Amino acid sequence: MTLRRRRLRLLLIYLACAVLLFWALAPIYWVVVSSISTRTELYAAPQKIWFPSAPTLENYLALFGGGDGYRGANATPTANLMLTGLRNSILTSVSAAALVTLLCTGAGYVFARMRFRGKGISFLFIMLLMPLPLWVALIALFFIMTRAGLVDTIPGLVILFTVFQVPLAVWLMATFVRDIPIDVEEAGLMDGATRWQILRHLVAPLAKPGMVAVFLVTLLTTWNSFMIPLMFTRTDAAQTMTVVLTLFIGQYEVAWEAMSAAAVVTMLPPFILALFFQRYLVRGLTLGAVKG
Repeated sequence: MTLRRRRLRLLLIYLACAVLLFWALAPIYWVVVSSISTRTELYAAPQKIWFPSAPTLENYLALFGGGDGYRGANATPTANLMLTGLRNSILTSVSAAALVTLLCTGAGYVFARMRFRGKGISFLFIMLLMPLPLWVALIALFFIMTRAGLVDTIPGLVILFTVFQVPLAVWLMATFVRDIPIDVEEAGLMDGATRWQILRHLVAPLAKPGMVAVFLVTLLTTWNSFMIPLMFTRTDAAQTMTVVLTLFIGQYEVAWEAMSAAAVVTMLPPFILALFFQRYLVRGLTLGAVKG
């Protein structure tokens, strides 16, 4: 390949990367710019989309300072909606992630190391649940959750998210456990350790990157989920931040500036997690993909 063709190829690759980067970051940039703009400037013609002429933090202050309730009406100020939404999102995401990590570490060990009748069929059935869309079982799930009194509750959301995240987490943890040298476990068995002791003291520490990956993936997926909280919550007692964002859409207007500020607040926790724990997340997912 000549030097000219190599340079042309690199140029095309850089252009493609630039287009993809712009495609991914442009909506985020627009939301951030809208969050520091006034409503007058957002509705101005021609639109000033690159940067506001007079940036303001009033939209953020109004979120936690008792602004209007919009669809929630004045009886539910924006500050209450935001605080309860953040609380519900944190409780739901952390609880579901911890539960999935705990259950699937044990399940992954069972499928990776132990032999029992129906193991292959059971694992295949769990994997077949992974691509199952929510709407297939929506009516049945809503009926079950209603009869159990779990609609519009945090425990109900945690149960739903746990069930839907288990297949992927089991596959990841089984992959990580298979990567651990079996000699370590055989040495533990020879020393008289039980399966539970091996899992707790030998396998779990070695599979920590996988456990961190499962925890983070479940946490981020739960935090960003919209369909399940929308369908199974009615009030701010259990509504997460993704649902709270829709409450800025009123009957006659859309509070774009307030909604954008709330969206930025919603994006910050997963962004910070991905920023500080990307080493564990990338290492865990890539190792699972390669070894799987």
